[in-house]
Amino acid sequence: MDKEFWFDFVAGCVGGCAGLIVGHPLDTIKVRQQTMGNVPIGKGILNTYKFEGVRGFYKGMGFPILATGTLNSIFFGVYGNCLRYLSKGKDEPSYLDIYLAGCAGGFFQLSVACPVDLVKIKMQMQTGSAKGLWGTHYESNYKGPTACLKDLYKKNGLKGCYTGLHSMLYRDVPSFGFYMVLYIYFLRRIAGSESGASASMLVTAGGLAGVVSWASILPIDVIKSRIQGDDPNNPKYKNAIDCFVKSYREEGIRVFGKGFTMMCARAFPTNAAIFLGYETSLSLLRRFSGPTVKDAT
Repeated sequence: MDKEFWFDFVAGCVGGCAGLIVGHPLDTIKVRQQTMGNVPIGKGILNTYKFEGVRGFYKGMGFPILATGTLNSIFFGVYGNCLRYLSKGKDEPSYLDIYLAGCAGGFFQLSVACPVDLVKIKMQMQTGSAKGLWGTHYESNYKGPTACLKDLYKKNGLKGCYTGLHSMLYRDVPSFGFYMVLYIYFLRRIAGSESGASASMLVTAGGLAGVVSWASILPIDVIKSRIQGDDPNNPKYKNAIDCFVKSYREEGIRVFGKGFTMMCARAFPTNAAIFLGYETSLSLLRRFSGPTVKDAT
């Protein structure tokens, strides 16, 4: 087994945790905009702070912070090992190699990402006394992420814990491939090569890749958020297509751009932190492990 096999898994864990800590508060506002009515960004931030305090911005973070290490470990681990396999014997991986490896990572991380996203959204939609200020929406009353997950399983079994999986499949598999292609493209343009990139270059390339890739899938993300934020006892949406049709009829085409500003504001620092943490950890692991066979020759 290649001694670097586990490096991407460990580095992905570090990068994922860094990204979550940076981006979760803005993600909370984005999700609420997408699922809870026409509330402007400023009002959404003020409502959250006024009625829920700083902790309101971090609702739903407990479960992701425990699972995000696993989630990103799976993605970067699969991506890194697939990329080494696909590009074996080449001077550098092609963009097709990068895209396919990214798609593979995006597919395998869904096993963890779907229940984590579902619980996160359920918790983010709990606004307490500010419920009336956010518009009409289903609001659960879970004490914590564990209680939420147990309730979802009790009501609908394992299937209930994977609500929104189809939407996430359409969103994540191609977009993760695109995401990694963008990251490598920007890195090559800015630094000339992946190996010679400084921390500021990693931050810039990662941030830009995050913004562009998220912008490309925002309509699917809106549908996914609405399906996962739906009332499991009396669901409004039958499936992704039904959600698309009903959302369009009620709010027009603009509904699929909901959360765009918050998405952009969140995507850059979050993905900058992810790639900085990932690349830095990967570099340190390789340094401490000694030279590889390739390096030694």
